[in-house]
Amino acid sequence: MTPSRPRGRPRLFDKDEALTTIQRIFWKNGYSATSLDQISAETKINRPSLYATFGSKKDIYIKCLEHFAEMMGKRTEAAILSETEISRGLEKVFMQAMEIYRPKAKSDGGPMGCFVTCTAPSEAGADEEIKEVLKMVLDRIDQTMRETVEAAIKDRKIQPKQTAEITGHLLGCLLNGLSLRARSGTSRDELERTAKAGIEQILA
Repeated sequence: MTPSRPRGRPRLFDKDEALTTIQRIFWKNGYSATSLDQISAETKINRPSLYATFGSKKDIYIKCLEHFAEMMGKRTEAAILSETEISRGLEKVFMQAMEIYRPKAKSDGGPMGCFVTCTAPSEAGADEEIKEVLKMVLDRIDQTMRETVEAAIKDRKIQPKQTAEITGHLLGCLLNGLSLRARSGTSRDELERTAKAGIEQILA
């Protein structure tokens, strides 16, 4: 008896690498201006394979949003845990973000800002699903900041004027605001100075 062959052709590309490439396309051009034909051409993955692996264009975009958020979340947690002082941990978080938002090397793509906050807001008004993902990402940032502040207050390392919830929210707003400034072309040095001063004022 001849053994049966598995149905379908094996996927010949790495899913995470493909998502990273597609993310850069959306990041540069925005969601609306990016076509599936462009994604197919730049990833060298035909449209049927794109559909089979990721779904529709919106499905692909949302997967990219979630992929980016997961990556940033892991980096943020690692940076905070690597320092004993909250101000130093937060400063590391912001400096790492600036590496992505405003890379110094032109070959890295120039000012990009945050993938989520610089591409999703324009689509959120017309698409409830994208709006929910955007809110989830922003809430996750605030939660991470709040929990960091709560731990520092508990250890009596800081005593901010605002509650931990408000302090965390302000830190999240600072990070998101710097992302937009980065996208507009604000210099890396100015972004870093603003980040350090903002952290100091918020934690005071």
